Amino acid sequence: MGAYWRLHAATPGASGDWVDVFDLDDGRFAVCVGDAAGHGSQAAAFAGRVRAVLRRRLLAGAQPEAAVSGTVDEVAGLGDLGEMFATAFVAVADPSTGRVVYVNAGHPPAVHLARSGADTDVEAPGAQSTPAGLPLGPTGPILSDLFAGTSIWSSRSLRMAPGDRVVVYTDGISEARDAAGELFGTGRIGSVVGADISDIPPDLLIDRLLARVAAHTHAEARDDRTVAVLARQFGPPAAISPIAESPARHSS
Repeated sequence: MGAYWRLHAATPGASGDWVDVFDLDDGRFAVCVGDAAGHGSQAAAFAGRVRAVLRRRLLAGAQPEAAVSGTVDEVAGLGDLGEMFATAFVAVADPSTGRVVYVNAGHPPAVHLARSGADTDVEAPGAQSTPAGLPLGPTGPILSDLFAGTSIWSSRSLRMAPGDRVVVYTDGISEARDAAGELFGTGRIGSVVGADISDIPPDLLIDRLLARVAAHTHAEARDDRTVAVLARQFGPPAAISPIAESPARHSS
């Protein structure tokens, strides 16, 4: 089971998007994808602060929902955030079982793509799979000091079968517009993959998705664009540490 990702910053060196993937002590690993409001250095600084606190709390053993609420409390306690906020998708994956526990804090819905013929196993009330995949929508609000001192984020879980993919992205993907103002949207993500997603390596899936978004916008990028893919392989994966090359990857 592994995670693959790529981040294209609209302003090099000052991205409000972030991806963080790291091992936990019990053999599981965490995947955090987030997006701070705004652009430039202020958004990048806020993103870095939220990322660091989330990582520390997850490494300390907090469950995703507790890590998110604790992060909001801690970051809000550092001082007035003004209108700064972030969205985040925070997941903890177990390579031995394929179980993924996640919190979606006001983030665009991730998409669970099941391989052809596989049943989905998702604890999400009312969730329905479509040919474009099963959306993993919000389980709580954005990360904002408005919600400090509350515990209103909940977690949900899914079990990935071998060959499954979960695609996580920021709104620079779903809200990318063409010349007529039409959004790229979420529904196109599944169509990028095709019928049997298990035949497509995760890094190629990312290439295809980013290329499709670029074609939709005629290569104009006004926002950071980030895509992460959580993949469960058919066989036992080799141990791979995160690398700086693009797309970066991590396997457990």
